[in-house]
Amino acid sequence: MDKFEQLKQILGLLRVFENEPLAKHTYFKIGGPAKFFFAAKSVEDLKLALSTAYNLQIPFVVLGGGANVLISDKGFDGLVIKNQASGVKLVGIKGTIGRTGRGIKNALIWTASGTLMNQLAKFTLDQGLLGLEFLLSVPGTVGGGLKINAHFEVEKGEFIGNRLLSATLFDPKTGSFKKVDRDYFNFSYDSSKIQKTGEIAIEAVFKADAASDKEELWQKALDDVRRRNEEQPVGIACSGCVFRNISKEDAIRLSTPNLTTSTGYIIEKLDLKGAKIGGAQISDKHANYILNINGAAAHEVIKLIDLIKTKARETFNLNLKEEIFLIGDFN
Repeated sequence: MDKFEQLKQILGLLRVFENEPLAKHTYFKIGGPAKFFFAAKSVEDLKLALSTAYNLQIPFVVLGGGANVLISDKGFDGLVIKNQASGVKLVGIKGTIGRTGRGIKNALIWTASGTLMNQLAKFTLDQGLLGLEFLLSVPGTVGGGLKINAHFEVEKGEFIGNRLLSATLFDPKTGSFKKVDRDYFNFSYDSSKIQKTGEIAIEAVFKADAASDKEELWQKALDDVRRRNEEQPVGIACSGCVFRNISKEDAIRLSTPNLTTSTGYIIEKLDLKGAKIGGAQISDKHANYILNINGAAAHEVIKLIDLIKTKARETFNLNLKEEIFLIGDFN
């Protein structure tokens, strides 16, 4: 029995697909086919798929919401696990109960890693809990958010990692699952330990505080969404910011306005806004976004990325680092 047949026997005869087009599973709408494809609908599904891939020695990658990734035109020569393991619930409340009712101070929230960050934010807002409201309308899943330490207003400490209490991870090197606390992740800007180890988040528990005014909290979240929509491309295929921001030291060296660390500003100063290669274009609205305006291919996006990096290095002596992750063969 070959590996594909074994996959089907274990994961379900009608649930494992061959040559599944990956473009429809990403925000970029770019990418070739997956050799094998499986949609994990629950935490148990996800664990089974990961263990099976490990045991059968099949190369695999987990795809969440499809944000922050660029998939090769050749696709992926292995198993793509689409993480749709979704769910959010309260698992603990701290506070007091007196004559005037409950006085909740904070709460613990469990979520599966395939839950959309937007869904997690809505849940906490509906519960009147603050700390994760900045994730409202942010694309991608909780698992992906933990990998990149998803954030909004950095100066206010709005990082998903700041609210994490614990998580369950899968280790692709040993095929084992383990529970870790927040410190394990070594969170920093756009970074976490699991980017280096390749470990995959299965589920997580977050801690959020009770808001003094639920309506005011909702208003703040909606204001954040409005600001993002004004500053970033909306309604067009793209994968979020392509590059990480520059360092504070580089901002000082280059005397950027108000010492901004925005890579969008750098790309704009390079006069690359609106630049096109094939069906890919650097956004006119926010230069740190590359858009798929007309059936772009992955290699066209890569050419734009290389153009930006080359000009930034030659003009400003900057080594820009990608924020997006590449999946598949780009050679």
